[in-house]
Amino acid sequence: MSAAFLLSDAVRLHQSGQLAAAAEAYVRVLAQAPLHPDALHLLGVVRAQGGQAEEAVALIAQAAALNPISALYRGNLVKAARGDAAAVGQGLLRAGDALFDAGAPELAARCYRAAVAVLPDDALAWGNLAAALRDASRPAEALAPMSRAAALGPGDDRIAARLGGLHLALRDGPSAEALFRALLERDPGHASARVALADAVKTGGRFAKATGLYRKALAVDPADADGWFNLGVTLGDLGRHEDTVAPYRRAVRLSPGRVDARFNLAHALLITGRYEEGWPAFEARFERDVHIPDRGRPWWRGEPLQGRTILLYGEQGHGDALQFIRYAPMVARAGGRVVVECLPALARLFARVEGVAEVHPLGGAPDFDLIAPLMSLPALFGTTLDTVPAAVPYLDGAAAGEVRFAGLWPPGDGTLAVGLVWAGDPHVTDPRWSHADTRRSIQLAGFAPLLDLPGLLLVSLQKGAAAAQAAEPPFAGRILDVMADVADFADTAALVRRLDLVISVDTSVAHLAGALGVPVWVLSRFDGCWRWLTDREDSPWYPTARVFRQERIGDWQPVLDRVATELRALAAARLTKTG
Repeated sequence: MSAAFLLSDAVRLHQSGQLAAAAEAYVRVLAQAPLHPDALHLLGVVRAQGGQAEEAVALIAQAAALNPISALYRGNLVKAARGDAAAVGQGLLRAGDALFDAGAPELAARCYRAAVAVLPDDALAWGNLAAALRDASRPAEALAPMSRAAALGPGDDRIAARLGGLHLALRDGPSAEALFRALLERDPGHASARVALADAVKTGGRFAKATGLYRKALAVDPADADGWFNLGVTLGDLGRHEDTVAPYRRAVRLSPGRVDARFNLAHALLITGRYEEGWPAFEARFERDVHIPDRGRPWWRGEPLQGRTILLYGEQGHGDALQFIRYAPMVARAGGRVVVECLPALARLFARVEGVAEVHPLGGAPDFDLIAPLMSLPALFGTTLDTVPAAVPYLDGAAAGEVRFAGLWPPGDGTLAVGLVWAGDPHVTDPRWSHADTRRSIQLAGFAPLLDLPGLLLVSLQKGAAAAQAAEPPFAGRILDVMADVADFADTAALVRRLDLVISVDTSVAHLAGALGVPVWVLSRFDGCWRWLTDREDSPWYPTARVFRQERIGDWQPVLDRVATELRALAAARLTKTG
């Protein structure tokens, strides 16, 4: 029976004065639709008529939060309270609790905000308001009410811990650290506060100190999955990737359903070269932030293809697809007809990959028999460090035409033509990836010493907002920039093929140059991506790549100094050879 039918029946009973029967009927409506504003309001009216003022206020307040423009709800809320401020406040708190428990923190916050207006000295009311704002993804707004709750309840460790958690969410490490240290002085056995203190120190960038604090906290509570996970993250921030594997394994054992722990374990295994275990673990990405639309076709599990059409799906960014399209010929040799779906900027380039029959932009492929994400192919082919399919070039840079950029500079005059990419995609809508991009990107001004090197032609390969830096001093007029004429990666490939060297931060053009067999120097941030491994300058994926690694987080100067020194020697040798 529909909620609308049940409600009409309840109203009929209510109007006839059968209050008990009406109340039961309204309850049946709410069992079907827990946030039905009319049912909440009218059940509240019944409770008020029965003298149950506190419950009436709670019910009508929920209805008013759901429909704040209703004058009828507001009027009956005042009547139900009968002028008793304490009853109003408690009713509003109960209304907020009900909405919060129903998964509606925004609505709960309305009730709690009204409650604190009536109960300004109630620590619980302020704390609940803060919790609702926090869960509504408004941590900055939650800070003031949680601070008020802490001031009203100075000895309440739970409120202190929540206030510290808010400071952590807002990346205010020092404030969080002070709160958790004070909490631990009052209660040295507070295990979660020990982990939170380590989190606060980590947020402030003191990774070595945080590592010690995590270990102390875990000695007290070795079953804390969060502590093990965060210890792994912090060791990774220190570049100790080998040491991250054990903490991540422990976090996974303690919390098998925790996707971020399984994903980070996969990253740790891959960056340390343990591909046999790492590739299968990397499938955890589909439970985290990688989504492939259900196309009604089974996933390929490596079985013989026997002429069936298989769709290779470019599930992530441009660089990922550029790296793993190398597997398309292997899939074709396994007996399949290969169709590729990818980001539009890659379509023209991928159409010339060996073994690829068709290429379509994402979502545009015709019917097919099986599907395989591009980044699952290493696992399906059992790729190890020794069996990476590293033959280059596997992309055809002539896709945009052999003479696309032929007249830009004269060949054979001894000039060393070097392409530069200094920034990645800022991912402004994704805070996690945006934070990573701030670590990998460099200001073009950092390359200024290259302008004084003789025999060097600098060519911009930069796209996006950072490309504007090429028009600013000291690079304005001194770096060749034709990227306005580049429409896709096929165009970029035609330009890269004419270069002697590409120097790039860890972004898609580094993969493009490597896939074309063009020498590429990859500038890798300290907490670099798994694909560049650790403690080596070469890459098993790209024979022409050299990896220049940061030695400290955020400090690019030693890397840039080394690049300038080696480029000076390279340009001088070129001039000597042609002179």
